[in-house]
Amino acid sequence: MDNTLLDNDRVKQDLGQAVSSLVAADRASRFWSLYEEVREEEGVVDLPETLRRFRRAFPEEPRAEDVDRTVLTVAFERYLYPRAMDVIARLWTIGAVAILSDGDRVYQPAKIARAGLLVATRGNVLVYEHKEDHLAEVERRFPARHYVHVDDRGALLARTKSGLGSRATTIHVRQGHYASERWSGPLPDLVVERIADLLTIDAARFGG
Repeated sequence: MDNTLLDNDRVKQDLGQAVSSLVAADRASRFWSLYEEVREEEGVVDLPETLRRFRRAFPEEPRAEDVDRTVLTVAFERYLYPRAMDVIARLWTIGAVAILSDGDRVYQPAKIARAGLLVATRGNVLVYEHKEDHLAEVERRFPARHYVHVDDRGALLARTKSGLGSRATTIHVRQGHYASERWSGPLPDLVVERIADLLTIDAARFGG
């Protein structure tokens, strides 16, 4: 999802500018320190919890409701990578398509739905705190002879390859701030620079 189908780095950048335009600089800075604090504690980004803590930190902030509204009403469909929807439509001609995403259980599903991706994947959306720990559940929910994992994080692809071996094809999409991260473990089977590149790959290369 994030930085694979949707440019989450740009979302965060635009949110940063919006929050800075609403509250004083020290409070905007505190918002993002709370964001990191929550992520450290929970292991995932949780914007609703960040907003709750921001309100507790600044109970008299006159623009608090505006901050809430800005964060909770992002038009995520505007942040989809070019041709992301075409890619999903094309992948449906090859196999069943599902989104497996890290995130909190409230904001992240709403984000996926608002971007139009819940409909595009026909409701096949699973959100976990750490998706790499749930391969067995994914196999139960979506039984198949072969799986294809498309992700912007090479380390997560390596976990899938280690778990499923030859039953998985891993595809690294080098988008977002994790594009050049290093990791240990198996290398991806395919590497592309942008999600739209999946439109040009022969179906046979997906394996299975």
